[in-house]
Amino acid sequence: MFMRKQRVILACALACALVAAVFLVGPRPRPVQAAQAITFETPRVVDPIHTNGEPDIGIDPQGRVFVSGPTGTGTQRSTWFGSVDGGHTFRVISPGPPPSPLAGIEDPPGGGDTDIAFDHTGKQYFSDLYALACLRTATTADGGATVAQSIYPAGCAGIPGADRQWLAVYDPPPGTPNQSAYTGPRPLIYMEYNDVVYGGEWVKSNADTDPQPGGPGLNFVNATNGGPGTATGYAPFGADGYPAIDQVTGDVFQANYSGSNILLNIGTPDASGNLTFLDAPNASNPSGDPSKLITVATGVPTDAGEAANFVVASMDSGRNLFVTWVGDSINPALRQTWVSVASAAGGWRQWSAPVQVSAAPSQVSVFPWVKAGGPGRADIVWYGSNISADPSSDSNQAWDVYMTQVVYPVNGSGTVNGAGPRVQQEKVTPHPMHYNSICLQGTACIEQQGNRNLADFFVVTIDAQGAAEIVYDDTSNGLVQPDFTPDNQQLVDHAGAGVITVARQATGAGLFGNNITGTSNAPASGLSDTADDALYPVIGGSNVPGMDVIGSTLSTNGTSVTVTMKVADLSNPAATVAAVPGATNVQYVTRWQMGNTIYYAAMETTAANTPIFYAGRAQSIDLCSVSACFPHVITYPEPGLGGSIVSGSVACPPAPSAANPCTITLTMVGSVVGSPSASSLFEEVGTYALASSLQEGAETNATAQSDTVPLEIDGVCCYNAQ
Repeated sequence: MFMRKQRVILACALACALVAAVFLVGPRPRPVQAAQAITFETPRVVDPIHTNGEPDIGIDPQGRVFVSGPTGTGTQRSTWFGSVDGGHTFRVISPGPPPSPLAGIEDPPGGGDTDIAFDHTGKQYFSDLYALACLRTATTADGGATVAQSIYPAGCAGIPGADRQWLAVYDPPPGTPNQSAYTGPRPLIYMEYNDVVYGGEWVKSNADTDPQPGGPGLNFVNATNGGPGTATGYAPFGADGYPAIDQVTGDVFQANYSGSNILLNIGTPDASGNLTFLDAPNASNPSGDPSKLITVATGVPTDAGEAANFVVASMDSGRNLFVTWVGDSINPALRQTWVSVASAAGGWRQWSAPVQVSAAPSQVSVFPWVKAGGPGRADIVWYGSNISADPSSDSNQAWDVYMTQVVYPVNGSGTVNGAGPRVQQEKVTPHPMHYNSICLQGTACIEQQGNRNLADFFVVTIDAQGAAEIVYDDTSNGLVQPDFTPDNQQLVDHAGAGVITVARQATGAGLFGNNITGTSNAPASGLSDTADDALYPVIGGSNVPGMDVIGSTLSTNGTSVTVTMKVADLSNPAATVAAVPGATNVQYVTRWQMGNTIYYAAMETTAANTPIFYAGRAQSIDLCSVSACFPHVITYPEPGLGGSIVSGSVACPPAPSAANPCTITLTMVGSVVGSPSASSLFEEVGTYALASSLQEGAETNATAQSDTVPLEIDGVCCYNAQ
């Protein structure tokens, strides 16, 4: 959810002049190397079943990849996934009982905005917006195998309502210089959220305030000096802007629009971790002093009056602060992505001239995000359309993910020196990930019947190599539940299941200045998978040989399509079904996208070993929320329920094992799966072993609402085939 509250800023703040782009010059600047080609691996499907808007991504110090996102306030549930194989496939994380086919994702509270953060040990902190009322918090120290959760505030009472929360963790790794006044226990976890009455609120959690098991990071107390919600009505400026934190000083940074300016607020912790912001109340200004805010940019187009497009901050390892934003203008040509940077040497007050980082073929930008890396280096991403048109209009736009890498020259201490950056733009997505409008009115989208399937943002982060990892929604499939859009009038239900997708950088310079190595996205005959990773429980459990996917291949001769799936041991379906509580059958599904359609080929069996072989087009089940309806669950239906019977077989050696696996083979005439030609491209092919309590074609809105859907036990993803 995103309902950005416009702040009334005193005239003195609006009149502040833009600080000149002057930086303290230190040692001789380091030259910026020539740009190298940046490419991306085959995009990876995070979950072949659940969808959501505004996905988040985080990578912990151990290199484990996590993704989260809301399924909507109508479901009161959010998705939270941990990868078990370096970001190729993901499994459900649940704060409650182990996920099962009877309840894969934890029940309420939840369903709104999510955020992920880590301390230097890899302990993870998770937050989730609950019905615009309060916040769910959760922690895990073992990658999601065990989880503790709480609600802020306790009992979901005591605040008038909440929106868009973010996390910031102060926990400098050993050896980091300490210039902070804070003397309490680390980690110190901050959470900022938008109180729907007072505005931005900052709360904190550490071992003193949150000593129970799972804490800190579960329960929070006020962290704002001079607020929040005091009789003066003061709340720090910056609510909804994504914050950054300095691991040297503990300062927090939050920027946002103010009229036609981008302003920055800085909160400095005291010994207890309470923050004093630049605009804190004083004797002359008891309700806050916005004249103390720092001007990042002026002349920013904001005449469209829209609620979306966050201002995002990120700090690099040289303590240079990057801020990125997009113009919200009634003139589509002015909707471009910009970045500016300031250094710690100048107290983050001397900002470089803003640089436009979006260019053709991206004509219009929405949802910018930035991730900084080594000194002077950052990746900026956005959704860009192929024509110059109002993004909220249906003008036959095609949207792609774009990334620009900016590299500013720095001096010997890693401080940006004032020179302009090298700017390198790349298109990330292999095909458009969305078509037509992207509604920018937040929860008000339902009033104008706007498409909000993408929600309000997406995220880029970097791995240990410095390679960009971008999580985005791919709604190009156009899925919609039958009969939800009579006469194709998408008034309250909008087509396009938001497939949560991750694109990792494969080549080119990373954000630590080194060349990235990754796998090619060129078509391949198949993909193999690590053995013994079909776990139940799905994180930290025991291997289930009957669901241990070993490999996947797909081929076509222009007349028929053949899919093979190798599984460690298919000789004992009864033991396989029994290994996952609540399961009655197991499904082995290979899915791919061709053009703008998701196709699949599958084998399903039960404990009685009654296999069926089928294929067809994926379908969706759509659920509803405060901002209309959209596809929430993708299904791969059986024969008679939407799929077609195809030729298939299972072959096992006398002693099946991961080294000598069984093989499922399915062969289908091309018309069953879109009539591909010999040159057709099968994109993002993945194979999954799913445990289910009912057939997929028998799923209903009620079962989707309760999340009684197949549970992924193992998978191999993803490759392109041709």
